[in-house]
Amino acid sequence: MDLLTNIWLHIQEKGLVRTLSIIFNRMVDFHFDFKYKTDTRNKISLHDLTVTGENKEHGSFYQPTMALSFNRLLERVPLPPESVLVDFGCGKGRVLLLAVLRGIKKAVGIEFSPELCAIAHNNIKIVEQATGSRLDISVIEGDVTHYEIKDDQNVFFFFNPFDDVVLEAVVKNIKKSLQRKPREIAVIYYNPVHSHILDNAFLPKNGYIIGGEEYMLYANC
Repeated sequence: MDLLTNIWLHIQEKGLVRTLSIIFNRMVDFHFDFKYKTDTRNKISLHDLTVTGENKEHGSFYQPTMALSFNRLLERVPLPPESVLVDFGCGKGRVLLLAVLRGIKKAVGIEFSPELCAIAHNNIKIVEQATGSRLDISVIEGDVTHYEIKDDQNVFFFFNPFDDVVLEAVVKNIKKSLQRKPREIAVIYYNPVHSHILDNAFLPKNGYIIGGEEYMLYANC
């Protein structure tokens, strides 16, 4: 698909204003990798990746969250105190880096592609060297449905990384964690294709259009 066709499809789906905002934000987005010399850009098909676990058919391609829109989102979204973020399908680790650089206490990424995990680990090292500080970020290779939610984790991020089958399994794991350890949480769903699953599990708090992209915020209280 050529660039003009892709832009035209975006205009038909999201309208001219949102499409122009997305184009602008993707142009600005290059600044993150340019600033830190990291590798967080470019879509990657699952067909080009090795995958850990049995849920490859339920996954989506890698595409980075826009840095500018995510930073603006963090300015607007009320997060629980002592926030510890989990990114399900963290890819190359951009959200993990953005979150910690913006003041979130700790970030954990779960990713089922060993190649993407290796890139994420390297990106973290690069940013640590550039900033001269140790970043409390962990990247775990594995299937998100098998990940056991920790008691201190209270911010959960999804960039439509997988289909409704896997999303439902992860949501059940989050709810089990809350039964074991009641606490205030926030769930951020970027490009909320399967929002009905979260609508039935948590309280929808707000919707945001930032940089032309859609986010939904959920909470448990």
